[in-house]
Amino acid sequence: MTTDASSTAPEPQAVIAPLTGAAIFLVVVLNPGEENAQALRDLCAGLAGLVRAVGFRDLEGHLSCVTGFGAACWDRIAGRDRPAGLHPFREIKAGPRHAVATPGDVLFHIRASRMDLCFELASQIMTRLGPAVTVAEEVHGFRYFDDRDLIGFVDGTENPTGAAAARAVLIGGEDPAFAGGSYVIVQQYLHDVARWNELPVEKQEKIIGRTKLSDIELSDGVKPSYAHNALTTITGDDGEQVQIVRDNMPFGSAGDGRYGTYFIGYARSPATIEQMLLNMFAGSPEGNYDRLLDFSTAVTGHLFFVPAVPLLENLGPAARPAREPGTGLAASPDSAASPDPAASPDPVAGPGPAASPPAPDPPGPDGSLKIGSLKGAPGDG
Repeated sequence: MTTDASSTAPEPQAVIAPLTGAAIFLVVVLNPGEENAQALRDLCAGLAGLVRAVGFRDLEGHLSCVTGFGAACWDRIAGRDRPAGLHPFREIKAGPRHAVATPGDVLFHIRASRMDLCFELASQIMTRLGPAVTVAEEVHGFRYFDDRDLIGFVDGTENPTGAAAARAVLIGGEDPAFAGGSYVIVQQYLHDVARWNELPVEKQEKIIGRTKLSDIELSDGVKPSYAHNALTTITGDDGEQVQIVRDNMPFGSAGDGRYGTYFIGYARSPATIEQMLLNMFAGSPEGNYDRLLDFSTAVTGHLFFVPAVPLLENLGPAARPAREPGTGLAASPDSAASPDPAASPDPVAGPGPAASPPAPDPPGPDGSLKIGSLKGAPGDG
């Protein structure tokens, strides 16, 4: 069982804000140059005030913005001390299935009950960043009827709430220098809705693992082992389920037949979602993959660290002391000035909470998990 973060942990960003009717997922690449890194720091220092100013136009609009950083960007804007679980998104190749890794340094997850609030905040953010960044992706998500995705099923049913949600997504004593932070993995999935709709509803339900109309989970005697919700249920060493918080949103363009789901999952350790993706794409056991991927294709993939509010507002190499290697304690000025020879340029997830699952195997030299080549042969995907 995971334990609560200390009551003195820093204020987290709004990672467990209530689900909203609109969202913008804005991913940017930080352009070279210290002046551009400083422009990003300056934006983050004043972002809370910007959200308040835009949100004041409709106090019932529940405007919020969560900001996360990729591994390379974090090193540029915050110095050498990196959160234990922060590393580039781990690509997975397994036959024709491919969880791609795509460029992206900063995520702005903007949510509100109204799209105009989201759009205004995104516009203000881009105005302030200007030439410091290049937009990698901008996706406008919307609520679809009763929280359904574009393939017709309710999404996010199993999200924890309240204190359970905080335990699931907020870093605690396992990485005290970054307590109150979180990790987020995002992917765009495009669906072949025409082919999906040709399937009988009963077959669709077995692929998802829930009934389509009533959103009731299928019994174990009916649900196949390849069902989506079977493969994405992760248990820790203590046998308890390790939870995440999803805030997926549909997106699309009816004119060109583009129907998608923007997957966004927050977790206390990225290892949880990485194991879900490994189960989906490679299978558990290997080959028993998520049949939803016969109809859905991942076209982007990113992993970001979401710092607590005080750290977000004080980014920079001098914002806080570095940790002594392997201790989680603040380093002395002398030790912080010298590099740690044991430090890895691409650290894997740390010990995490007690119930965290085992991390997937480390990636190959190109960052891919190379599932197709587990036995030494070239991958077939």
